[in-house]
Amino acid sequence: MSAANSARKRGEFILRYRNPIAAAFIIITLLMAYWAAHVRVATIYDDLLPANHPNVRLYSQYKTSYGRAQTLVLMLRVRNGDIFNIDTLHKIQAVSFGVNRIPGVNHNEVFSLASYRVIYAHAVPGALVLHTFMYPNVPKTQKQVDELKRNVLTHRAQLAGLVTADNKAALIVASFNERGIDYKAAFDGVERMRRQYEDANIHIYASGDLMALAWGYHLLNQILVTFALSVAAMLIIVYLSLGTRTGWWVPIITAMGSAIWGLGFLGVCGFNFDPVMLVIPFIVMARDLSHGIQWQGRYYDELDRNDSLITARSGSTYSASAAVLELGRHEQIRDEDHGAALSETIGAMLPAGLLAILANVAGVIFVSLGDIPVLTHIGIGGALWLASSLAMVFVLQPIMLSYLRPPQARRFGRRTLIRLARNPSLEMFRNWLIRIPVRPGAMRNGLVAAGIMVAMAGLAAARNIPIGYQNSSIPIFRSDSTLNRDYAEISRFMPTSTGWIVLDTPDYPNPQSAIAPNVLRMEHDLGAYLMIRGDVTAVQTFDSLAVRPIDSLLHYGDPKFLATPAENTLTGTIWMMFFSSATSDDIRSFFAKSPAMTTSCIRVLLRDQNYVRLQRVHNEIDDFVRDRVASDPALNQVKMRYLGGDAGVVLATDNVLARLNLLNLLFALATIVVCCALMFRSIAAGILFGAVCVMASVAAFIYMWLRGIGLTIDIIPILSLGAGLGINYGIYIVFRVRDEVRNGYALDAALVTAIGGTGRWVFATFAVMAGGLLPWSFSPLLFHSQMSSMLILLLVANLVAGVLILPAMIAWLRPRFLRPPGQGRREPQSIRAVS
Repeated sequence: MSAANSARKRGEFILRYRNPIAAAFIIITLLMAYWAAHVRVATIYDDLLPANHPNVRLYSQYKTSYGRAQTLVLMLRVRNGDIFNIDTLHKIQAVSFGVNRIPGVNHNEVFSLASYRVIYAHAVPGALVLHTFMYPNVPKTQKQVDELKRNVLTHRAQLAGLVTADNKAALIVASFNERGIDYKAAFDGVERMRRQYEDANIHIYASGDLMALAWGYHLLNQILVTFALSVAAMLIIVYLSLGTRTGWWVPIITAMGSAIWGLGFLGVCGFNFDPVMLVIPFIVMARDLSHGIQWQGRYYDELDRNDSLITARSGSTYSASAAVLELGRHEQIRDEDHGAALSETIGAMLPAGLLAILANVAGVIFVSLGDIPVLTHIGIGGALWLASSLAMVFVLQPIMLSYLRPPQARRFGRRTLIRLARNPSLEMFRNWLIRIPVRPGAMRNGLVAAGIMVAMAGLAAARNIPIGYQNSSIPIFRSDSTLNRDYAEISRFMPTSTGWIVLDTPDYPNPQSAIAPNVLRMEHDLGAYLMIRGDVTAVQTFDSLAVRPIDSLLHYGDPKFLATPAENTLTGTIWMMFFSSATSDDIRSFFAKSPAMTTSCIRVLLRDQNYVRLQRVHNEIDDFVRDRVASDPALNQVKMRYLGGDAGVVLATDNVLARLNLLNLLFALATIVVCCALMFRSIAAGILFGAVCVMASVAAFIYMWLRGIGLTIDIIPILSLGAGLGINYGIYIVFRVRDEVRNGYALDAALVTAIGGTGRWVFATFAVMAGGLLPWSFSPLLFHSQMSSMLILLLVANLVAGVLILPAMIAWLRPRFLRPPGQGRREPQSIRAVS
């Protein structure tokens, strides 16, 4: 049995059993609709972190004691004077109490001048007394205000991160329980406090990881409007592409069905949608719609072929303009032609669709290798969603069309297309474009050479793309956004990120316990070492915040005793005094396993989360441990683990992303090469598709390098989708070439037919995706704007690579897998026309 007959048999089989197949689709779709309704738009912070990375495990182990990464930072800054006046102090207290009322806040981790957690020690005869600065009451008289100011200036170290050096701003810093955060309520609470307490002299700034996610929820309605505009743009372009015939809307129905199935898979798996990531389901839905357009376009071509609207079987190849002109004279399509066209299209498109969808799946599934739950959700959910289009488009779409009347030419669209087809300039341009990849010469050589140069430039750019955040801003938001302006203002005065170094030691009174003099001196040396190198704003230890100040107070404030005690018993006494006076939360903030002295925390305060800075600090700690700790016999029982805190988990994510991006692209490329080689039964086919995929995909790296976009957790899935989606253009073209070669055409004639026929529908699918992406350029999020531009660039690169460069390489190399059984003799009519 010939390949053509075998393909036709597949189509006839599906149509023969269309009733039970359609019933099965309806039942499955209803079930998936139920599960799709259970998908939540939510952000789970832990899902953004690589669960098995040492930094993340360290953070998860001690976050309840040493502080959570989901923080809110508010800064009240006065324009005139300083904060030490009764009105400003009342507002500091009111904002502190307001933060304590936000849902999900950890009430024991709200720090400010008005917090019971922020204390200082005062020496009295025979004892040390701990006082709060401004809790529970605000100073009522100027004398009390002056006393508060003296206490703040005296105990500046204890207030690091809460009062700026110029005394013009005070900060409220709060940690939140990741599983209990209501981001919308948090945003509304902060904005309510802004409106209530800002005036001509006081401005309130808000930043922190929590605020970044809260802004995403606040902008959700605007993002949904952008989503709706994008869908509307796609539907309009679908109508313009297919609306010349009745039944043009069927691909829209199958795309909706794929979306229901995809969302249903997400619901079954219990996955959530992050508001910022809404662009990803849009891209997947656009890809499903593009497959439907491609199928419908091939179906129209088969209708024209069977109805003799073109003369493909009488000595010439496909001519788009001829088909349109004949469309004006043949308005009715016979039922037998309708059934034959459906069978032919099913058989011809099912292998091409299978390979195209495998390429799509390969582009997204491998992001799940990074051990980051949110990327695992995108990888698995996206792969299942894309895979559903194989059933929806390549099985259900022909079944739906089989129930409808044969598509008829619509009068308005027919007149429009006839006018376009009779335009000599357009016809000349079309023939010139088709001739470029087919005819030998400078144009074809230059096209291939340009593709190779782009690939080389892209690979070079990929090596220079930065990782992670590059400055004191959140890159998914525009630089002039309120969040980034606030972030920049706060980072001018205060550190905005914290990393932990956790010490595991023997218990007291072992001379290497967490409060032993040798260990405390080592902590002090580490702080000095990091501060000298300039990347660290401050280093907080139990020694700097408690031991040294208390030792000085025990000696009546003598500054010469502001040092680490020499005796283990004295440090133990100081710890006992601290233990008996402080709250349990204050103790656990330094010693997570208190009263055991087996674990302690050093906090490293940083101005931002720049990847280069974080990695450099980590390397500096490595050097210190190697040179100062590992070489000291007196510290041979001390183990240092780092880096925890929000700085540590960001560094962990950035380290994983660098490796994940490389693995993801390599595995996706390898899968595409192997699948193409197997489908065409030719290693040369796999190599050709792999080369074209590289040429097109690396355009994203050039764009990122030129725009200074770093590799972040938001970018990875976009790069993956871009790598897998664009290769479809080349797949459909080459399958059409193979079909025409099997029908007896010479390779050049088959290339002309593929570029002129399938290429027209490839361009339609490109227009649908590019048109749908354009509204995202106006999204309130910079991430969406940059990603839409990058994806449009990738689509253009893949369009050129798939429709022009790949055919040019085929025409040049004459690969064996596209050679006809007997040498074809038919000359492409469109080439003769322009010769």
